[in-house]
Amino acid sequence: MKTVSIGYHCACNDFAVLATLNNIDGRMTDEDFEELVGVVASKLCRKLVREVFVLERQDVPDYVEVEQ
Repeated sequence: MKTVSIGYHCACNDFAVLATLNNIDGRMTDEDFEELVGVVASKLCRKLVREVFVLERQDVPDYVEVEQ
């Protein structure tokens, strides 16, 4: 697992993305990344009082250009 989206299923059957996490460059160990994913998903679940899902998918690019 290198990229995930965390969110929930809407009434219209779409998936509402709340967060995306990326470890494509391996800056964290797989275990640390999975722990981070679990912590974020758990916190969102508790705060939103709804079931959230972790999908292994890439919804954003690895890098984006930022103008300064």
